Amino acid sequence: MLQDNLTSLHYAISGPAAPYLLLIFGFLALVIVDLLIALVEGVMLTLLRWNPFRTSLTVALIMNIVAGIINGVLLILLQRTPLVWLPVSFVLALVIDIFVLTYFKREAFKRNSLYALLVNLASYILLILSAYYFGTHP
Repeated sequence: MLQDNLTSLHYAISGPAAPYLLLIFGFLALVIVDLLIALVEGVMLTLLRWNPFRTSLTVALIMNIVAGIINGVLLILLQRTPLVWLPVSFVLALVIDIFVLTYFKREAFKRNSLYALLVNLASYILLILSAYYFGTHP
């Protein structure tokens, strides 16, 4: 009985709606990853005493929505070359984060740049380590 349900699920996903389902599920996965990264970055900004948690989380969410959209398009264009995509994605996220942090706190450009670097390093290390772990442990 369970085998029949799994088989019918396989046929349902591999039908004509498969590309749309993959697109929707891929988008939802990117949204979830963006929310998790925003949470990590919001906590980091709060620990660095950039602003209170609510403001830091809001700004981190804005930064990650913008960077997520741009990096999503970049991932589509450079999906066959991850060694090129990862550093380009990091630099673009860093520039976006510096711009957004400076927009909300204009008087502290150097501090915002340092915080953006630290926050991006933390989130990228968490992403790379988790992707490596889940990629090597089935």
